Amino acid sequence: MRRQVTSTHTGAQYVVNEHISRHQLPVSELTVGMQVVELDRPWDETPFIFQGFVIESQADIELLASVCQFVFVEMREEEWLEYQKNTLVGSKKKNYWVEKAQFSHKLTQANRTYQNAKVHIKALLASAQLGQALSFEKNEKIVKECVDRVVENPNAILWLTRLKHQDEYTAEHCLNVSLLSIALGQRLDLSKWELENLGVCGLLHDIGKMKVPDEILNKPGRLTREEFAEMEKHSIYAKQMLMGRSDVYPGAVDVAFSHHERLDGKGYPRKVDGKKISLFTRIVTIVDAYDAMTSERCYKSAMSSLDALKIINQNKGTQFDEEIAQVFIEMIGLYPPGYLAKMTNGEVGIILSHDPNYQLKPKVILVKDKDLKSQPETIINLAHAPQDAEGLDYEIEGVYRSGCFGVNVEEFTKKGLQVKGFNS
Repeated sequence: MRRQVTSTHTGAQYVVNEHISRHQLPVSELTVGMQVVELDRPWDETPFIFQGFVIESQADIELLASVCQFVFVEMREEEWLEYQKNTLVGSKKKNYWVEKAQFSHKLTQANRTYQNAKVHIKALLASAQLGQALSFEKNEKIVKECVDRVVENPNAILWLTRLKHQDEYTAEHCLNVSLLSIALGQRLDLSKWELENLGVCGLLHDIGKMKVPDEILNKPGRLTREEFAEMEKHSIYAKQMLMGRSDVYPGAVDVAFSHHERLDGKGYPRKVDGKKISLFTRIVTIVDAYDAMTSERCYKSAMSSLDALKIINQNKGTQFDEEIAQVFIEMIGLYPPGYLAKMTNGEVGIILSHDPNYQLKPKVILVKDKDLKSQPETIINLAHAPQDAEGLDYEIEGVYRSGCFGVNVEEFTKKGLQVKGFNS
């Protein structure tokens, strides 16, 4: 890379040639701030979650020393060429250790995108509820950023979709469906522009609910036949609100209108069979059902992720597209990021990520000891058969939602986790 610089003090003209290079260093020569990009062994044989990170403390160096003899770090090399009247008069070289953003900030960055998107969809839903003119001009930018975050780090986004607040259900549900649909679309090898369109579909799929009376939408008890009929109209209301808009992806109209149709023709509002249900609608239908089942509502308790996946699995081929549902089940996994895992020895941790090749062996950050007292955060990768202090293999006994065992996952999200991020 080449750039031109003019000194503000002397007016001298420089041409700066920049080059990023890797340098092998023994662990004993590492300092805080260096960017580690490669180890002397495979990453999955170490406790580090991200493949590359900034050394933040002496503890990081000590951890590296426990598993490595040397590492590779990045350095920015600059050659400054000074010119006077277009004549080269001198040169000098400067070297800098590359200091990139901490990879533990990946979660913080994802959370910032999530919160910004939630503010946007809340404003949009409020306008719809009040019958005001709807502005979709920010949709494209918001969804593009969501796609970038999902592509960059799916596990961080999956983590954020677990953090639910009952009083913000509709907005969070729309956003979660958008994000999970994008993640599922990525698993289905959709292109980036298709993911962006799919994200818009997910974001707007339930906008018609803003025309359903609050006393029905938030009724704590069972709906009457008449009330349920009114609730079903939300898909019709959505079509009316979105149809003909030049600033909305046309496929979003179809998804909002059809996401409660079923392959067997027993859905609503048209009771069409699977031949008339689009790919994007099939994706959003599965994600919509999963997020709804795993959310706490005024009229029902949240279902566990595992139970929700069982229902989706049982309804493959009738309610849900069989192949897409299977990919979704594999994506979420039995141990989804953001849930709590209780070990057979009593210790409790937060599930960080899972490797598709090791669905039953996720990475977990342990936060509670066997007496459920706080302990120093320790990362274990169950795929590597780690053992506890008694020499016994760590095994997961059960999976629980945030709040159990006195562990609030959202608190860890807010502080960004004192670990090296997430491995996608």
